Amino acid sequence: MRKLFTILSLTLLFAAYANAQKDLTILLVHDDDQTTSTTEAIQSAVTDAGYAYVDHNAIANGVPNSEGLEAYELIIWCAGKDYTGFNFFDKSNAENVKPYADMLSYLDAGGMLWISGLNVLSDAGGSAPQTFADGDFVYNYLGIESYAVQANLYSMLVSADNGICTVNDVAWTWSYDYMGFVDHAIPTSTAKSIYTSSTRADTSVMVYNEKGDAKILSDFIRWDAFVSDNDAVRTEIVGEILGHFNQFHEAAIDAASVEITADSYAIAQNNGTLQLTATVLPEDATNKTVVWSIEDGSVLASITQTGLLTASGLDTENGTVTVKVTANGADDLSVTKDITISNQALGEGYKVLLVNDNNYTTRYLDIDTALVASAYIYKTFDTAKDGVAPSLDYLNNFDFVLWYAGNDQKDLHFWDVSDSTDIKCNANLKDYADDGGVVWVQGLDVFYDVWGDKFTAKNELDSIITTFDTGDFVYDYLGIKELVTETKIHGVDAAPPYDGVPQLDITEENTIMDMALIEWEYTTMWNADAFDVTDNAMPLYYMGPETYAFSLYYGMVYNINANAHFVTSTFETARLDTQDNINMLVKQVLDYFESISTGISHTADNSFELSVYPNPANNVLNVKFSAHTNSSTVISIIDITGKQLIKQQVSSTVGTQEVSINTSALSKGIYNVSVSSANGVSNQMIIIE
Repeated sequence: MRKLFTILSLTLLFAAYANAQKDLTILLVHDDDQTTSTTEAIQSAVTDAGYAYVDHNAIANGVPNSEGLEAYELIIWCAGKDYTGFNFFDKSNAENVKPYADMLSYLDAGGMLWISGLNVLSDAGGSAPQTFADGDFVYNYLGIESYAVQANLYSMLVSADNGICTVNDVAWTWSYDYMGFVDHAIPTSTAKSIYTSSTRADTSVMVYNEKGDAKILSDFIRWDAFVSDNDAVRTEIVGEILGHFNQFHEAAIDAASVEITADSYAIAQNNGTLQLTATVLPEDATNKTVVWSIEDGSVLASITQTGLLTASGLDTENGTVTVKVTANGADDLSVTKDITISNQALGEGYKVLLVNDNNYTTRYLDIDTALVASAYIYKTFDTAKDGVAPSLDYLNNFDFVLWYAGNDQKDLHFWDVSDSTDIKCNANLKDYADDGGVVWVQGLDVFYDVWGDKFTAKNELDSIITTFDTGDFVYDYLGIKELVTETKIHGVDAAPPYDGVPQLDITEENTIMDMALIEWEYTTMWNADAFDVTDNAMPLYYMGPETYAFSLYYGMVYNINANAHFVTSTFETARLDTQDNINMLVKQVLDYFESISTGISHTADNSFELSVYPNPANNVLNVKFSAHTNSSTVISIIDITGKQLIKQQVSSTVGTQEVSINTSALSKGIYNVSVSSANGVSNQMIIIE
């Protein structure tokens, strides 16, 4: 990396930056596993200040390597509010905490860094107070002598003669007037305090330092909910910071071409990968950044921004995919390469798709762990990261879809809210379910995402959040007729009964699981929705214990609507008391549906149409089917253990047939109706009341 000249006078350089060109090359790294809002606030301000940036998600793709760093003059590292240990620091040696090796090399070669987050110092140094000394990264590079305290920040005041920022007395939007968990630092004698705390004037919440040719700005705040939500003020401050770094921009050497190379241009291994390399010419081009994408092709595959192509591992996805690489974001600097993919197959067995629809945390990995323990064939689709729901063609590769919404309160891909009079799950998932698919949707805020205004308006114990009726998706498909309460209502003090549900108790109707109760890693589960079920649904777990105020209502239900099967859980499955119990819950649900899978026809191409009514039935069941040839047809009713209880053979002719079956001898429960003939086999689940 070229060396950047050393700053001579902060004041003179600040005066000069206003006329500088905004050509600074910026890599913006998202390294917050808790929320995206802090990173998004910085991204918006960078754009509004007139700068371009390339985004890198360190949560999904890992940290940028040396080549990825050296292509940029400034790295903005957004740690946001992540307090669990982000990816910036190498803490393998607790006595010498420093950045990961490629980042340290980048800085030693004269790179520029702006690192931002509430817990930068606490992650590097542990609990306050902490003192740093010459030889420590925090001391030499960040310019911080001590981590004084982690405390509330009511406002931050611009430091006199700091040479970078001029906006003064910056406050926050929250009703309690302060930003919590802010690291407060004391700079070294060679560093500059940019902003100080309004209540702790001896401490700084933003520090600038130079180490050799490296230039580093550190702040310890959140950039969302900023100065009464005044985007213009936030943009002004970010513009001043970037303007300072922009002084060190040097003229670029343009890229002229790009090419793709690899050891081969085929993947022949199931779930195999292929590492592709992009070469940008000329060799001394200033910006060698590239963007990889799937341009076209007959099969599904994915590619990372490091050029690693991964085959789908799906039976239907063998063929050719076209990979595209683009240099410098210019259309005329792009090339494509066809890659042949073969030997892909999920394998034989009951196939499960885990869909992560939680953009707030990565706790879906606890469900992933449970699927590993269950030994079922499964794949994961990250709709939160990819921004799209899986297609119907993709869904149809699986027998069971576990849709994990976790505790993400907004913009779930589960819902289709394009028509406020007909809110339902997304069209692909609904078509999948209507074709006989099984869906388990789970999460604290599945309903809050759509009906949040009714949740926040609720303040009476005996009122109902919202009701559903025949014709509503929630009523017909999910089997829920009333949302009654939230166990920790947004905006309501955490006092009984709004301090969370202690446990869930199994219902007498539950034939799927045998876990007597479900408990949490916390004392109570906040924000779980209590609901009442329709007459046709099978309630699985009550709110518990019996003394709990909402013990007459449910937290988990199973419902059948024609061919569609939905299990709905309104709690955070990844927060059961132990991983073993998460594993058990997931496995028992999957075991049940695998056991009855012969009675669930999941295909859009049934050999003939079948309808069974009424459903639920009592004494008589009507079976209506179509036949394409004259043949003998066998109608069977099978219980959940696979035992055939009723068998009736009829002679069918071309056209629609209807047969009545006496079901008065059957016990209450769930059964499979199977109709087989020379025309094929079709199945449908029924409930006997």
